[in-house]
Amino acid sequence: MYKLLIVDDEEIVREGLRDIVAYLQIQPIEQILTAKDGADALSMIERENPQIILTDLNMPVLDGIEMIKQLQGKHGHKIIVISGYDDFHLVKESFKLGVRDYLLKPAHSEELLEVLDKIIQELQLEEQQYKKGESEKKLSQMERISRSMNWAIQNTEQDEHALERAFAELGFSLPYPNTAAAIISPMHSTPNTEALGANWEAFLTRPDTDRLPMKLYSFYNRQNDLVAWINYAGELNDISPVKQILQQFLWRNPELPIVIAVGKTVPAAAELAQAYWSALEVLGCKLTANPQSILLHEDILTREDRRIAPADLRILAEMIDMGRKDQVLPYIQKYFKDESLRRSTLDSIRSNYDAILHTISWVPHQKQEFSAFEQSEQLRLYLISRILQTIEARQSLIRSYDMVEIAKKYVDEQLLGEINMAVIANYCNVSYTYFSKMFKESTGMNFQDYVTMKRMDYAKEALNGINVKICDVASALGYSNPKNFTRVFKNYCGMSPKEYQKLMK
Repeated sequence: MYKLLIVDDEEIVREGLRDIVAYLQIQPIEQILTAKDGADALSMIERENPQIILTDLNMPVLDGIEMIKQLQGKHGHKIIVISGYDDFHLVKESFKLGVRDYLLKPAHSEELLEVLDKIIQELQLEEQQYKKGESEKKLSQMERISRSMNWAIQNTEQDEHALERAFAELGFSLPYPNTAAAIISPMHSTPNTEALGANWEAFLTRPDTDRLPMKLYSFYNRQNDLVAWINYAGELNDISPVKQILQQFLWRNPELPIVIAVGKTVPAAAELAQAYWSALEVLGCKLTANPQSILLHEDILTREDRRIAPADLRILAEMIDMGRKDQVLPYIQKYFKDESLRRSTLDSIRSNYDAILHTISWVPHQKQEFSAFEQSEQLRLYLISRILQTIEARQSLIRSYDMVEIAKKYVDEQLLGEINMAVIANYCNVSYTYFSKMFKESTGMNFQDYVTMKRMDYAKEALNGINVKICDVASALGYSNPKNFTRVFKNYCGMSPKEYQKLMK
């Protein structure tokens, strides 16, 4: 069973998230804790050691980024960030610190459930892997090496010499001046890791394997990829011996659908963790590679930040509005064809993916995780199909002329944001006046009165919470002056918010 810690400086958000998680009744989560800022959270973590942390980034006293930095490498927490759209630069920084996922405010229950389910599955898988490796006597030599290496890698944040000691304990010498890490990763999600390891070992022991003076040691990382430490002679910046041995392995195993990612070369036993983490960073570009490719750290440094321009996102929105299916393929090819992907940084590819899905997010389908794509063709086909589905769904709604349901869905999704009837009228391709007339005929009230009704219903539910401040509810609903909120609430409910809270108690 797991503990969840929710960290947010806004009490109404904090308690709202707590109520949503409690309502979802996620069985493995047995306790929900809350903290008002990063400093409060660190104290709570020290006492309770929650496995899952859901945190805001922009907070007083100690912000989310600094809190995450202080948690790096401790206890293996799974961290999810939740932030406003304007704080995406902080989200990007948090991913570099090991954050597992993020949600945009306001978080909907379906999205929260999806992310928490994924994190719980990761925790359960890690527990299964840990239990499987409990009996030291049953471990093979490779498993023992892998366990020792993975433990050392995870602890390098607190102990910079952890990997050096692991090498010494395993009897791995590093006699040559340079060391690099190469991660050999299958292109498919269900690889036969044992067969891959056997091929690698067989290659190293072949008498006709031609290699310069070097030592090679292998282990499986926690992603089940094969990692090779390559200790070799030569100049520090000369990666050719590494490329030579890896290229020979590919030539001798042309049937293997694999990609090899090579990180920075470091001086012998120094900075071994940096060699590994940089290789893992390079492996992130596997999406853009062909099978039997070698990706080098020096190559990804030259990639460009190629993000979709706002004007192109507006073109996408117009394409959907006008139902221009014939333009979808050229649009996706512009940013996601192989040539473009190989010139783009991984961050910009991920950003473009998120931007497109955000533009079409009203389609009621689950978003596929970006990390799940192993080949560029999968990514392109997914985006094309999603855009075509969006066009078809929108045309179906408009054909049914169910503008009122579209408007109600828009109000529900934007209840705590800015709501503009002109946006709905434009979306349905009708005039402002005609939409207003149709809405009132269908519901018996004008659009603005409907919005007020929904907001006051939200306010009544929020005011039922424990220790909820009226000013916080007013602010959440967009009232800069609480007196205006009180006036509207009283007109709608026949009593003031304060009187309503007393009555509910």
